[in-house]
Amino acid sequence: MVWTIYHICLLLGLGFSCLSFLFPVQTDVRPSAHRVVFLVILATLVLEVIWYITSLRGVNSILLYNLLFVYGRVMLLLFLFYNLPFSCGLEEKVSMAFFLLLVFGILNSVFFQPFQIEIQTHSYLFGNLLVLFFSVFFFKDILRQSKFKNVNLLSLPYFWIATFTLFATGESIIFTFFSTWFFPDQTSNLGFIQLFVHFFSGLMYLVFGLAFFAPLMFRKAYA
Repeated sequence: MVWTIYHICLLLGLGFSCLSFLFPVQTDVRPSAHRVVFLVILATLVLEVIWYITSLRGVNSILLYNLLFVYGRVMLLLFLFYNLPFSCGLEEKVSMAFFLLLVFGILNSVFFQPFQIEIQTHSYLFGNLLVLFFSVFFFKDILRQSKFKNVNLLSLPYFWIATFTLFATGESIIFTFFSTWFFPDQTSNLGFIQLFVHFFSGLMYLVFGLAFFAPLMFRKAYA
């Protein structure tokens, strides 16, 4: 397997997430939320391993890529926001987002980008826009809650999760949009720019793993 910064960050994020189970920090974080974050990192790693194994066997197909990375990775992030607390009514909105992504994917496959022939950049952009929306929504919801008025936001694991999901997803949307528009024939081979995108994605998963140690590194309340 070709190890990139993305894969290293993904493994480190999984490792730190495991450590936070072994050495839990006393916080108000729900254990279920921690388990969900761990499962999202683990499932993302599994997607990468499946892609690597199938590539070795010559099954480097567009269909599989669409399944794993266009829909699979996006759905994992939506699943993450579905299970994070502190957002009123977010579960219903995320459930609707799953349905919208499915409908959009079907329409895209039928009329624009056949599922087995093209990498579905339209669906990828739409899915990431949904993730970006929930990142902003969740971030805003944390800021508006009175229970966090006198709390240092840097000490909240959810603050770090929402912030880096926002940055990584926004950067991925910009990259995908401009690469599809200006370099449609080489979207999978853009050298340093693509490595930069993967770095931010890996950094997001690394922060997911470190987020639950945030209360140890930052004071809970402002002086």
